[in-house]
Formats: sequence, C-alpha cells, structure tokens
Amino acid sequence: MIFMDALREAHITGSIGYLASDAATYFDAYEVRFQDVNLVEAPELLLVGSPILFMKLVNGNLLLIQLWQLALMFISIKVGVGCFETMRGRVTFIVGSLIFPYFLLGFLSLNKEIYSMCATIFYASYYLRGKRSHLLVALILAFFSRYYMLISLVTLLLLVPRIVKPRYWLIYTMLIVISVVAPFVKSIVPMYSSEELNDAPSRIGLISSKIIDSFGYAIFYPVKYVILIPMRAYSFFIETSRTANAMEGLVSIASLAMLILVLYLVLLKIQTRPIIGRFILLGFIAPMPIMWSEIMHWRYYSFVYFFFIFAVILHFVDRHQYPLSQQINANHA
Repeated sequence: MIFMDALREAHITGSIGYLASDAATYFDAYEVRFQDVNLVEAPELLLVGSPILFMKLVNGNLLLIQLWQLALMFISIKVGVGCFETMRGRVTFIVGSLIFPYFLLGFLSLNKEIYSMCATIFYASYYLRGKRSHLLVALILAFFSRYYMLISLVTLLLLVPRIVKPRYWLIYTMLIVISVVAPFVKSIVPMYSSEELNDAPSRIGLISSKIIDSFGYAIFYPVKYVILIPMRAYSFFIETSRTANAMEGLVSIASLAMLILVLYLVLLKIQTRPIIGRFILLGFIAPMPIMWSEIMHWRYYSFVYFFFIFAVILHFVDRHQYPLSQQINANHA
C-alpha cells in the first residue's frame, strides 16, 4: 500500500521523470481529460495514448499496470532466453537486457518504451525461430508502443524477410521515396514538425530539419542515426535540470556500446554466420521509416538495441547453428 501511494505520488509530482520522460504527462492526461470519458469518444487513445488507455481499463490502478508490465517483461525475457542453445548465451541475454535502463525499470511507470523493447524481443524470436505467434505478439506490442513502431516492424517484414535475401533494392527505393515525401508530410501533419518534439541542441535539430526539408533524408539518415545515440549522454551534462536526462543518458551509453560492438563485426567482416548480419541489418534500418520526423530523442528508436544484442550474442557467445542459419546459408550458396 505504501509503495502504491509512493508510485502514484511520483506520477503526480513528476519525480517519476527520472525513470520515464512522459509518465507524469500520461498520468495527468488521464486524470484531467480522460478519466470520465468513454473509450468510444476517445479513439485517439488507440493510436497515441496506450498508457492512458490501460489506465482506463484498470480504473486508474497504477499497481495493476505495474504488475502487468512486470509480467510482460519476464515473459519477454523467457522468450528471448529460449532463442539461445547454450547457458552462456542465455545468461548473457538476461544480463544484456537488464542493463538496458528502459527495460529494467520500465515496469515502474506509465510509458511506451517497455512495449517497444518487448516487441523487438518477440520479433527477434520470430526471426530466429519462425514462430508466427511471436510475430503476432510483436506486432500487437508494437501497436501499443507507438503506431509508427508497428510501421517499422511491418517494413522490416518487407525489406528483410526471414528466409530470402534482404531486398537491398527496396531499402534504397524506400529511402528515396521517403526523401521525396517527407518534406510534404512534415508541412501537412503538425505533430511531425512540432517544436516541442525538437528539444535537442538547437543547431543539430535545425540542421536535421533543413536537410530533410531539402529532400536529403536518404543521405542524412545514417548521419542522424549515429548523432542521436550519444546526444542524451551529452545533454545530461549541459541540461541538468531535466529529470529524464539521467535515464536517457544511460540509454545512450548502452546503445553506443552495442553500436561499437556491431560496427566492429561489420567493419572487420568477421560475422561467423549470415544470421548475424541479418540482425545487424534489422537494427540499422528499423528506424528508417520513422526517423525523418523532427523527433530528436534516441529513446524513440532505442529498441534496436535488442536486435544488436542478438547479433552480438550469436557471434561472441552462442555459436549454435540454428535451422534458420542453415537455410540462409543454403540461399546464399
């Protein structure tokens, strides 16, 4: 009871911001706008307000949401552990998952990140083991994370199918199409050019916006990808008043460490099996359909950490030859 009261108080006062950037915002929106609103009258919650939607479903009981998110976290770990044959691989996956702050502490607050992390684990499991039930769960969780997370996973199904070779021609084509279309969408849809979404150091955000508005997304995408990862670690030192910066800084550091490991594998061309390269590719292109917006927060794209951790474990720790690896090898022969 004491813990439940403390949890609620943290959401009211905003101190929960140390664990999740938007938790207090979701809680306040539920209390002020949606608590007494019929779900039929608020269909937008299905697209952009899943934490508020869940609050309505449990009548504002934060403890129930916390227990549900904790259960989802453990189920996702179990699914991820089942992807590896060796005990070392399984233990490494557990440790690697739990050192990622959003995953370890996500169950404590109203947030969307926990759903994107778990969706990625289920998708990776589908990709490695071929279980369509895991794909379905991944897509459902992605939808409750953010609708553009769902777009990202569906895009991956088209660009990097499980068995056949990655469709690089389609990747390049999609980059070009997004480059042409993005400036017009940004001018039409206000939420994609909102100043509130662009609170990164202003010069970087301004440069990013100008390049994308000038149809340069295809060229700028890898640059923006790399720039965003350490940005919150940097912001922690120059913007100490923002409570979420500490958590986001740790996420940036963990993501940067994982990126260095996969770049090591890519640049030295030492991936022991094609499946490893597949997971690295998934991690690099997953944000592609959504990174053209003005959003300059790595947390929206940080789910790729889990694609990378699969690649790293499969190379360095768990070298079991999976059936999918054998099929991919045959296709590449």
